[in-house]
Amino acid sequence: MREQPLLELKELKTHFHTERGRITAVDGISFTVEEGEILGVVGESGCGKSVTSQSILRLLDEKRSADYEGEILFKGTDLLKLSDGKMRRIRGNDIAMIFQDPLSSLNPVYTIGYQIAESILLHQNVSKKVAYEQAVEMLKLTGIPSPEKRVKEYPHQLSGGMQQRVMIAIALSCQPQLLIADEPTTALDVTIQAQILELIIDLNHKQRMGVIFITHDLGVVAELCTRVVVMYLGQIVEEASVDILFERPLHPYTKGLMKSIPQLDGDRTQKMHVIKGMVPSLNNVPSGCRFAPRCAFADDLCREKMPDLELHPNGQKVRCWHAAKIALEEEGQYV
Repeated sequence: MREQPLLELKELKTHFHTERGRITAVDGISFTVEEGEILGVVGESGCGKSVTSQSILRLLDEKRSADYEGEILFKGTDLLKLSDGKMRRIRGNDIAMIFQDPLSSLNPVYTIGYQIAESILLHQNVSKKVAYEQAVEMLKLTGIPSPEKRVKEYPHQLSGGMQQRVMIAIALSCQPQLLIADEPTTALDVTIQAQILELIIDLNHKQRMGVIFITHDLGVVAELCTRVVVMYLGQIVEEASVDILFERPLHPYTKGLMKSIPQLDGDRTQKMHVIKGMVPSLNNVPSGCRFAPRCAFADDLCREKMPDLELHPNGQKVRCWHAAKIALEEEGQYV
């Protein structure tokens, strides 16, 4: 019998209430995260990656601006059915999140040590002294030099890389079972980025922690993740293992993302590949396939009817009417 996934999303929909009416930012998302797995979620800005991550932790304002449908099962418990009090006990303890911009997430008027210790005191029955000792240990774990000194400093006294390490220290301070990392290395230089990725991999191995890594950088996905979900305009358009996805992407959008990756050995006189057009507004979602207005394979069927996310014979899932045709074309069998 198959073990229960650490996290399972079932037909998750996230709706926002706007002046123009109710819009759906996440539309029928389903995926799983196993214990010890690193799942990559990729796509352009505006595709719904961050809203999906915020929905898992129910960070959106449900009283005034947002509501959910579907199920978010964490170890079998539907988070959408929990009270606000029970969700607060899960956030930062069982499920933690690293945000994209550390400086805006850290409080400028409190020391680093206070902010790490605060998370520990909130979820664990320990004294302030023990909490501060654990804060120092977390800074050591994340590779920050002179942690005994750094706990007394304020966010503005640290570099961007150190601020991000502090965010990771806060996220990991209660040893969560699931870590959601929302583009945590976007604003960092490549050297610091590599160190942060190495740290996440190391902690994933040591603690058997499940990780959802949200990014637009496929190079990072290839290095870090075991499985990938590709999102476009609030939906999953392709899902596969990293090896299969990079070897043979089937959705035209995924293929476009792959071609957009700069090649070190490529012809530098050639312009970089770009996917034509822009991601449509959620107020103006195309009928039929949402990628059809930008797709070279699109025909009348694509423009009229939405394809389902279907399982391909090689194990990957793809939302495309012409996935079989594209697969044959890749193998040189289609004329």
